[in-house]
Amino acid sequence: MMIWGKIIGTFLGYRMLGFLGAFIGYSVGDWFDRSLRLHLHPSTSARTRSASVQQAFFQATFSVMGHIAKADGHISVNEIRVAEKIMSRLELNDELRQEAMRLFNEGKKASFDLEQTLSHLFQECRKHPDLLRFFIEVQLEAGLADGELHPEERRILLLICQRLHFSQKEFEQLWSRQWASQAFHQWFSSQFDPKTRSYQYQYQAGAQSRQSTGFGSRSSSLQDAYGVLGLEMSVTNAEIKTAYRRLMNQHHPDKLAARGLPEGMIKMAKEKTQAISAAYELVRKDRGFR
Repeated sequence: MMIWGKIIGTFLGYRMLGFLGAFIGYSVGDWFDRSLRLHLHPSTSARTRSASVQQAFFQATFSVMGHIAKADGHISVNEIRVAEKIMSRLELNDELRQEAMRLFNEGKKASFDLEQTLSHLFQECRKHPDLLRFFIEVQLEAGLADGELHPEERRILLLICQRLHFSQKEFEQLWSRQWASQAFHQWFSSQFDPKTRSYQYQYQAGAQSRQSTGFGSRSSSLQDAYGVLGLEMSVTNAEIKTAYRRLMNQHHPDKLAARGLPEGMIKMAKEKTQAISAAYELVRKDRGFR
C-alpha cells in the first residue's frame, strides 16, 4: 500500500498552512499515491485492453493481407514472399507463424468479412490513429509486393482507409510514401554492415543512383529519400525538418508499443524509423543544413 505521498503531503501542508494545509496536502498526496500505483502496477483492465488491441491488430494484419493478395484474382509469388518476409521480420515463434498463415489463408476466402474485421480493428484502435496508420502502411507494403497496384487492390486499400477514418488524400500520401520507401529500401539495405550491425550509409551529392526493379523508371536515391519523407524536392529546409519530426513521432517504436502494437511488430517500426532517419540524412547532407 502506498501512503508516503499522503504522509509527506499532510506534514508539509500542516507546516505551511496549519490544519487547512494538512487537508490540502493529504488530498494532493493521495492523488500522487494513486497515480504512482497505477504507473507501477497497471490495472487488470488496462492490461486486458492492451492485449485486446494487440490481438485485433495481429488478426486484422494477416487476414486483410491475404484478402488484398487475392484481390486481383490470383496470388503472385512476390505477394507470398512478402507475407513470409513480414512474418520473418516479426520473428514469430512456430505457433504464431502458423496462426499468421491461417489468418492469411482465411482472408483469401470468398466468405471473408472485410467490413467486420475493419470495424473490429477500428473499435479497438480508434484512440490511436498512429497505430491504424501503421496498419495501412503494412497493407500497402503487401499490396505493392509485385511492383504495381492492381485496380481491385487499390479499391480495397482505399476502402480500408475510409473504414479506418482516413481520407482519400491521406491514402494518396501514404501510397506515395510507401512507393518511394520500397524503392529507397533497395539502396538503404545495401548500406547495412553485418560486422557492426548498423547502417553505414555514405552519400555524395549526385553520386548515388539505382535502377528501379519493378518500378519502371530510373531514379536517384535522393529523390526516393524525399519521397520517404512525403515531400517534393522544392520544399524548404523548415518543411523538411517538420516532416521528419512528424514521421519519427508517428513511427516511434515505444509509442506504438504503448498504444498496442504487438510486440513482434516493434522490429518493423524500428526499421521504418531507421529508413526515415536515413532519408532525412541524405536530404540534409545534400542541402547542407544541420
